[in-house]
Amino acid sequence: MIFIMKVDNNNQWFITAWVLIGNRKTPVTFKIDTGCNSLILSHRTLNKLGLSTDIATLAKLPPVSGKLASGDKHIYRKLGGVLLYQDKEQLSQICKANAICHSTHETHDLLGTEVLRQFSGVSFGLAGDKYMELK
Repeated sequence: MIFIMKVDNNNQWFITAWVLIGNRKTPVTFKIDTGCNSLILSHRTLNKLGLSTDIATLAKLPPVSGKLASGDKHIYRKLGGVLLYQDKEQLSQICKANAICHSTHETHDLLGTEVLRQFSGVSFGLAGDKYMELK
């Protein structure tokens, strides 16, 4: 499975995938973060998927145990399993992953090792055409 990557001026890598929760789906541009243990969805994405992001609602979700690889001590909440697809028609499933979100403030949509470790190999092409390949 090959994704075209966008690389910004800070050399951060981004790919777009479709996220499905329940029967709602939306395209999400994820920042690739190989140091992140999780798949993190932003409040903006949760709102697009019809989920409430008010603090009282998020506080009811189970807390994430342990720290993220970054050592971030912010409180994250478990959203549960989401499906990632390469296309809107849900023909090319990438994987199922456990997603989390920040309990109080906006974060980036991050694709970390929760997704990457599900594949036998991940490679990045950075010269010329920029791509990420999941094998």
